[in-house]
Amino acid sequence: MAKTTTYAQFVAFGTDLVGLERLLRLFQAACSVLISYPLLLAALVPKPTSEAQLAVKAVGLGALRGQLNVSRRFIRLFRFMDTLNAGFDAYVAPEKNLEVWLDVVSKTCLGMFGMIETLTLVDLIGIPGLEVFGPARSSEIDAQSQYFWFFGLATSVTISLIKLSKVNVPPIAEKEQEKPTKTVSEKADEKEDTKEKAAKDAEEKKRLKEVAAKKKVLLRSIVSDVVDMLLPGSAIGFVKISGASVSSAMFFTTLTTGWAAWDRIGARLQ
Repeated sequence: MAKTTTYAQFVAFGTDLVGLERLLRLFQAACSVLISYPLLLAALVPKPTSEAQLAVKAVGLGALRGQLNVSRRFIRLFRFMDTLNAGFDAYVAPEKNLEVWLDVVSKTCLGMFGMIETLTLVDLIGIPGLEVFGPARSSEIDAQSQYFWFFGLATSVTISLIKLSKVNVPPIAEKEQEKPTKTVSEKADEKEDTKEKAAKDAEEKKRLKEVAAKKKVLLRSIVSDVVDMLLPGSAIGFVKISGASVSSAMFFTTLTTGWAAWDRIGARLQ
Protein backbone atom coordinates (compact mmCIF):
# COMPACT_ATOMS: atom_id res chain seq x y z
CA MET A 1 0.00 0.00 0.00
CA ALA A 2 1.49 3.36 -1.07
CA LYS A 3 2.26 5.80 1.70
CA THR A 4 0.25 9.02 1.61
CA THR A 5 2.46 12.08 1.24
CA THR A 6 2.01 15.11 3.48
CA TYR A 7 1.24 17.24 0.42
CA ALA A 8 -1.52 14.89 -0.75
CA GLN A 9 -2.97 14.81 2.75
CA PHE A 10 -2.89 18.61 2.99
CA VAL A 11 -4.66 18.91 -0.37
CA ALA A 12 -7.36 16.53 0.85
CA PHE A 13 -7.55 18.41 4.16
CA GLY A 14 -7.87 21.80 2.47
CA THR A 15 -10.61 20.61 0.12
CA ASP A 16 -12.55 18.82 2.86
CA LEU A 17 -15.29 21.05 4.30
CA VAL A 18 -14.37 20.30 7.91
CA GLY A 19 -10.66 20.72 7.18
CA LEU A 20 -11.22 24.00 5.32
CA GLU A 21 -13.39 25.34 8.13
CA ARG A 22 -10.67 24.43 10.65
CA LEU A 23 -8.05 26.25 8.56
CA LEU A 24 -10.18 29.39 8.42
CA ARG A 25 -10.80 29.14 12.17
CA LEU A 26 -7.04 28.88 12.71
CA PHE A 27 -6.47 32.08 10.74
CA GLN A 28 -9.32 33.78 12.61
CA ALA A 29 -7.89 32.71 15.97
CA ALA A 30 -4.42 33.89 14.91
CA CYS A 31 -5.87 37.34 14.12
CA SER A 32 -7.49 37.44 17.56
CA VAL A 33 -4.24 36.44 19.27
CA LEU A 34 -2.26 39.15 17.44
CA ILE A 35 -4.87 41.77 18.33
CA SER A 36 -4.88 40.66 21.98
CA TYR A 37 -1.08 40.69 22.28
CA PRO A 38 0.29 43.93 20.75
CA LEU A 39 3.88 42.99 21.63
CA LEU A 40 3.55 39.83 19.56
CA LEU A 41 2.14 41.85 16.67
CA ALA A 42 5.02 44.33 16.94
CA ALA A 43 7.54 41.48 16.94
CA LEU A 44 6.12 40.11 13.70
CA VAL A 45 6.27 43.47 11.91
CA PRO A 46 9.50 43.52 9.87
CA LYS A 47 10.29 47.22 10.37
CA PRO A 48 10.07 49.45 13.46
CA THR A 49 6.50 50.70 13.61
CA SER A 50 4.85 53.39 15.69
CA GLU A 51 1.93 52.68 18.00
CA ALA A 52 -0.40 54.43 15.56
CA GLN A 53 0.70 52.17 12.71
CA LEU A 54 0.31 49.09 14.92
CA ALA A 55 -3.20 50.25 15.78
CA VAL A 56 -4.02 50.49 12.07
CA LYS A 57 -2.73 46.96 11.53
CA ALA A 58 -4.80 45.75 14.48
CA VAL A 59 -7.90 47.32 12.94
CA GLY A 60 -7.10 45.57 9.66
CA LEU A 61 -6.69 42.25 11.46
CA GLY A 62 -10.04 42.83 13.14
CA ALA A 63 -11.70 43.32 9.75
CA LEU A 64 -9.99 40.20 8.40
CA ARG A 65 -11.14 38.25 11.45
CA GLY A 66 -14.72 39.30 10.77
CA GLN A 67 -14.54 38.23 7.13
CA LEU A 68 -13.08 34.86 8.12
CA ASN A 69 -15.92 34.39 10.60
CA VAL A 70 -18.49 35.08 7.87
CA SER A 71 -16.75 32.61 5.54
CA ARG A 72 -16.88 29.92 8.22
CA ARG A 73 -20.58 30.61 8.77
CA PHE A 74 -21.27 29.94 5.09
CA ILE A 75 -19.40 26.64 5.26
CA ARG A 76 -21.51 25.63 8.27
CA LEU A 77 -24.73 26.97 6.72
CA PHE A 78 -26.68 23.68 6.81
CA ARG A 79 -24.52 21.62 9.13
CA PHE A 80 -27.05 22.12 11.93
CA MET A 81 -29.52 19.93 10.02
CA ASP A 82 -27.15 16.97 10.15
CA THR A 83 -26.53 17.56 13.86
CA LEU A 84 -30.23 17.80 14.71
CA ASN A 85 -30.93 14.71 12.61
CA ALA A 86 -28.27 12.77 14.53
CA GLY A 87 -29.93 13.83 17.78
CA PHE A 88 -33.35 12.73 16.50
CA ASP A 89 -31.99 9.35 15.40
CA ALA A 90 -30.61 8.83 18.90
CA TYR A 91 -33.97 9.87 20.39
CA VAL A 92 -36.01 7.36 18.37
CA ALA A 93 -33.59 4.50 19.02
CA PRO A 94 -35.40 1.54 20.64
CA GLU A 95 -32.99 1.21 23.55
CA LYS A 96 -31.68 4.27 25.36
CA ASN A 97 -29.28 4.46 28.29
CA LEU A 98 -27.79 7.51 30.00
CA GLU A 99 -25.15 7.88 27.31
CA VAL A 100 -27.77 7.96 24.55
CA TRP A 101 -29.93 10.51 26.36
CA LEU A 102 -26.89 12.73 26.88
CA ASP A 103 -26.12 12.39 23.18
CA VAL A 104 -29.66 13.54 22.36
CA VAL A 105 -29.20 16.62 24.56
CA SER A 106 -25.74 17.37 23.15
CA LYS A 107 -26.74 17.03 19.50
CA THR A 108 -29.93 19.06 20.04
CA CYS A 109 -28.10 21.90 21.79
CA LEU A 110 -25.31 22.06 19.22
CA GLY A 111 -27.85 21.81 16.40
CA MET A 112 -29.87 24.69 17.84
CA PHE A 113 -26.70 26.75 18.16
CA GLY A 114 -25.86 26.10 14.51
CA MET A 115 -29.40 26.91 13.40
CA ILE A 116 -29.33 30.26 15.20
CA GLU A 117 -25.99 31.04 13.54
CA THR A 118 -27.60 30.37 10.17
CA LEU A 119 -30.65 32.51 10.96
CA THR A 120 -28.49 35.51 11.88
CA LEU A 121 -26.01 35.13 8.99
CA VAL A 122 -27.64 37.82 6.83
CA ASP A 123 -27.47 40.28 9.73
CA LEU A 124 -23.83 39.36 10.33
CA ILE A 125 -22.98 40.28 6.72
CA GLY A 126 -24.32 43.76 7.45
CA ILE A 127 -25.72 44.69 4.03
CA PRO A 128 -28.03 47.71 4.46
CA GLY A 129 -31.66 46.96 3.72
CA LEU A 130 -31.29 43.18 3.96
CA GLU A 131 -31.26 42.79 7.74
CA VAL A 132 -33.64 40.20 9.14
CA PHE A 133 -33.53 41.01 12.84
CA GLY A 134 -31.50 44.21 12.92
CA PRO A 135 -28.09 44.77 14.57
CA ALA A 136 -29.31 44.97 18.16
CA ARG A 137 -31.73 42.05 17.96
CA SER A 138 -29.33 39.77 16.06
CA SER A 139 -26.58 40.47 18.60
CA GLU A 140 -28.97 39.53 21.40
CA ILE A 141 -29.99 36.32 19.61
CA ASP A 142 -26.35 35.36 19.03
CA ALA A 143 -25.60 36.01 22.69
CA GLN A 144 -28.43 33.72 23.80
CA SER A 145 -27.24 30.99 21.42
CA GLN A 146 -24.05 30.73 23.47
CA TYR A 147 -26.06 28.87 26.12
CA PHE A 148 -26.83 26.10 23.60
CA TRP A 149 -23.17 25.92 22.62
CA PHE A 150 -22.00 25.76 26.25
CA PHE A 151 -24.41 23.02 27.35
CA GLY A 152 -23.88 21.08 24.13
CA LEU A 153 -20.15 20.98 24.84
CA ALA A 154 -20.72 20.15 28.52
CA THR A 155 -22.85 17.11 27.69
CA SER A 156 -20.34 16.08 25.02
CA VAL A 157 -17.60 16.07 27.66
CA THR A 158 -19.77 13.92 29.92
CA ILE A 159 -20.37 11.42 27.11
CA SER A 160 -16.65 11.20 26.36
CA LEU A 161 -15.88 10.60 30.04
CA ILE A 162 -18.41 7.75 30.14
CA LYS A 163 -16.91 6.21 27.01
CA LEU A 164 -13.41 6.60 28.44
CA SER A 165 -14.42 4.72 31.58
CA LYS A 166 -15.71 1.85 29.44
CA VAL A 167 -12.56 1.64 27.33
CA ASN A 168 -10.51 0.51 30.33
CA VAL A 169 -12.83 -2.45 31.02
CA PRO A 170 -11.19 -5.64 29.69
CA PRO A 171 -13.30 -7.77 27.36
CA ILE A 172 -15.26 -10.56 29.00
CA ALA A 173 -13.63 -13.81 27.99
CA GLU A 174 -15.95 -16.48 26.80
CA LYS A 175 -16.00 -19.58 28.90
CA GLU A 176 -14.32 -22.47 27.18
CA GLN A 177 -16.39 -25.55 26.68
CA GLU A 178 -15.39 -28.42 28.90
CA LYS A 179 -13.50 -31.02 26.99
CA PRO A 180 -12.75 -34.60 27.97
CA THR A 181 -9.29 -35.37 29.22
CA LYS A 182 -6.99 -36.14 26.35
CA THR A 183 -4.56 -38.98 26.23
CA VAL A 184 -0.87 -38.36 25.70
CA SER A 185 -1.17 -39.23 22.02
CA GLU A 186 -4.00 -36.71 21.55
CA LYS A 187 -2.27 -33.73 23.15
CA ALA A 188 -0.84 -31.03 20.90
CA ASP A 189 2.90 -30.97 20.70
CA GLU A 190 5.03 -28.15 22.10
CA LYS A 191 5.36 -26.45 18.71
CA GLU A 192 1.60 -26.12 18.31
CA ASP A 193 1.29 -24.74 21.84
CA THR A 194 3.90 -22.12 21.05
CA LYS A 195 2.06 -21.06 17.89
CA GLU A 196 -1.20 -20.80 19.79
CA LYS A 197 0.41 -18.68 22.51
CA ALA A 198 2.02 -16.40 19.90
CA ALA A 199 -1.34 -15.93 18.19
CA LYS A 200 -2.99 -15.01 21.49
CA ASP A 201 -0.19 -12.56 22.29
CA ALA A 202 -0.56 -10.92 18.87
CA GLU A 203 -4.32 -10.64 19.37
CA GLU A 204 -3.81 -9.06 22.81
CA LYS A 205 -1.29 -6.57 21.41
CA LYS A 206 -3.78 -5.63 18.70
CA ARG A 207 -6.50 -5.14 21.30
CA LEU A 208 -4.25 -2.97 23.48
CA LYS A 209 -3.31 -0.90 20.44
CA GLU A 210 -6.98 -0.32 19.63
CA VAL A 211 -7.68 0.62 23.26
CA ALA A 212 -4.80 3.12 23.22
CA ALA A 213 -6.11 4.64 19.97
CA LYS A 214 -9.64 4.99 21.41
CA LYS A 215 -8.30 6.58 24.59
CA LYS A 216 -6.24 9.03 22.54
CA VAL A 217 -9.29 10.12 20.54
CA LEU A 218 -11.48 10.45 23.64
CA LEU A 219 -8.88 12.36 25.65
CA ARG A 220 -8.29 14.75 22.78
CA SER A 221 -12.05 15.27 22.46
CA ILE A 222 -12.40 15.94 26.20
CA VAL A 223 -9.55 18.46 26.27
CA SER A 224 -10.86 20.22 23.15
CA ASP A 225 -14.43 20.46 24.44
CA VAL A 226 -13.42 21.60 27.93
CA VAL A 227 -11.19 24.37 26.59
CA ASP A 228 -13.79 25.27 23.94
CA MET A 229 -16.32 25.79 26.75
CA LEU A 230 -14.33 28.87 27.74
CA LEU A 231 -15.54 30.65 24.60
CA PRO A 232 -19.31 30.53 25.24
CA GLY A 233 -18.72 30.42 28.99
CA SER A 234 -16.99 33.81 28.94
CA ALA A 235 -19.68 35.26 26.65
CA ILE A 236 -22.55 34.33 29.00
CA GLY A 237 -20.65 35.14 32.19
CA PHE A 238 -20.08 31.60 33.48
CA VAL A 239 -16.31 32.03 33.22
CA LYS A 240 -14.34 35.18 34.00
CA ILE A 241 -11.31 35.33 31.70
CA SER A 242 -9.70 37.98 29.54
CA GLY A 243 -10.22 38.37 25.82
CA ALA A 244 -6.60 37.36 25.27
CA SER A 245 -7.22 34.08 27.09
CA VAL A 246 -10.32 33.44 24.98
CA SER A 247 -8.28 34.02 21.81
CA SER A 248 -5.57 31.65 23.02
CA ALA A 249 -8.18 29.01 23.91
CA MET A 250 -9.71 29.30 20.45
CA PHE A 251 -6.28 28.92 18.82
CA PHE A 252 -5.50 25.85 20.94
CA THR A 253 -8.78 24.04 20.29
CA THR A 254 -8.53 24.78 16.59
CA LEU A 255 -5.22 22.92 16.56
CA THR A 256 -6.58 19.94 18.52
CA THR A 257 -9.82 19.59 16.54
CA GLY A 258 -7.96 20.22 13.29
CA TRP A 259 -5.53 17.49 14.27
CA ALA A 260 -8.46 15.08 14.65
CA ALA A 261 -9.73 16.02 11.18
CA TRP A 262 -6.19 15.63 9.81
CA ASP A 263 -5.94 12.10 11.23
CA ARG A 264 -9.38 11.18 9.88
CA ILE A 265 -8.49 12.32 6.38
CA GLY A 266 -5.11 10.59 6.55
CA ALA A 267 -6.80 7.32 7.51
CA ARG A 268 -9.23 7.72 4.62
CA LEU A 269 -6.38 8.13 2.14
CA GLN A 270 -4.57 4.98 3.30
